[in-house]
Amino acid sequence: MRYFWFGVAAGCAFLVVELVARLLASVPTIPELLQDRLVLATPGPLFSFVLDRLLYLGKPLLFTGLLLLQLVLAGLGGLAVARWRQPFLLAAVLWAITGVILLPIAGQGVFANRPSVAMVTLLAFVAYAGALVFYTGGFSAVSHPRSTNQAEGTVATIGPRPDLGRRFLVGGGVTFLASAVLGRWIIGTLPSLPSSAASASSTSSPIPSASPGPGVSPDPALPPAITPTENFYVVSKNLVDPVVDAKSWHLTVEGLVDHPLSLTYQDVLAYPSVETVRTLECISNEVGGDLLSTGRFTGLRLADLLQKAGVQGGASVVQFTCADDYTETMPLTKALDPATLLVYRLNDQPLPPKHGFPLRVLGTGTYGMKNPKWLTKIQVAKSAPPGFWVEQGWNPDAIVQTMSEIYSPKAGTTIHLGEVTIGGVAFAGARGIRQVEVSTDGGTTWQTAKLLPPLGQYTWVLWEYAWHPAQPGRYTLVVRATDGTGVVQPNRDTDTFPDGATGYHRVDVQVSA
Repeated sequence: MRYFWFGVAAGCAFLVVELVARLLASVPTIPELLQDRLVLATPGPLFSFVLDRLLYLGKPLLFTGLLLLQLVLAGLGGLAVARWRQPFLLAAVLWAITGVILLPIAGQGVFANRPSVAMVTLLAFVAYAGALVFYTGGFSAVSHPRSTNQAEGTVATIGPRPDLGRRFLVGGGVTFLASAVLGRWIIGTLPSLPSSAASASSTSSPIPSASPGPGVSPDPALPPAITPTENFYVVSKNLVDPVVDAKSWHLTVEGLVDHPLSLTYQDVLAYPSVETVRTLECISNEVGGDLLSTGRFTGLRLADLLQKAGVQGGASVVQFTCADDYTETMPLTKALDPATLLVYRLNDQPLPPKHGFPLRVLGTGTYGMKNPKWLTKIQVAKSAPPGFWVEQGWNPDAIVQTMSEIYSPKAGTTIHLGEVTIGGVAFAGARGIRQVEVSTDGGTTWQTAKLLPPLGQYTWVLWEYAWHPAQPGRYTLVVRATDGTGVVQPNRDTDTFPDGATGYHRVDVQVSA
């Protein structure tokens, strides 16, 4: 069994090599290369169940789990080496299997079609084999636990030398600590949980509360109309998101066009700019969840690029491809809508890397999955394969469900008799919000809330209601919204998969004398 632990310790050396390459040269680790296939192979309902419960912990836990799985496999390799005593041959075989079989099965191609991946995995396997030799002291004298020395007539015990224990403890401890620190460093770049669904207190709004504009309220019962960038929700499919260099980045427009385009970042910035305020919501946002934010975006009209490229007859769809190999589609009619943008600024600053720098799509009326980040290619076509999340079973149209949420008071709050301001947000995508109603008796009776003017056609609406509880006790507050077409928000509770969650948000509070 000790050779299993020799293998695990050697596996730490493997992890050190691949994690250092990830940090210094952005060469993806094996878990990252396998992640898309693992996600797509997971049944949509199961994926949604896990995502709803783990939220932002999901990716760090998955990344950590895959790294630990690598160590377990490395331990099994140690057992194999104890039997066949050819660590470098084993490393060569595993290297070939990883690059020629495993990665192509995962849809990445031979060594992910990247020489850097082939080189780093080779170095990692060499480090693994070398560590095994180091920890075991070689394999020339371990074929039998005891042997007879015929010449001297004595019996000698042959096995690992006494100093191997120290080698294992020191070498294995150092590599394990190094791999843990490097892994934690990478995990530390993953998204963290924002402070709330509407994100932060109203005092942190970039719009001064002393002179509020439309939709902005100094009332602490309401969130800021525009979400501070540091609190803007983040969701992506990646264990580690790409960091794109604007100097080498290009956007291509190709397919059924008369004039294919290849644009630099400066070329994109030279197009006439458009500024807009939009709300984005993740299709995985639960009722009362925090995957919802509003920002001020600056960019260019997608239609301007398509018109310059010259869309040919017969085209009906646009496919987007991104730096992380994410794909999504959009009907050509919507791509030509002047409201569909390619944006490069958020809240008057360049897009942060985790929000899609240098360029992301910003449509209308659909969940965030239809607004891909780190855009690199636009393909105009007659038809296109389903996008990444659609391939897993999520709704291909991803139209935003009407939602409403109580921002204040929070669940479990104890409040005193007197006037209480109930406030929150409502959102229905491109349909807008016509009315918000609040119930203070669990949904038996309803009162109309006051709507603040929204900051744009495609933003959430802030609402508030002045409540005067008649007596102390426990109350259940409920909210529902009516969209701009007159349709009331569905009351039926549904999971996020595959169409987005529905149902009324409920908050229990205690009123004291």
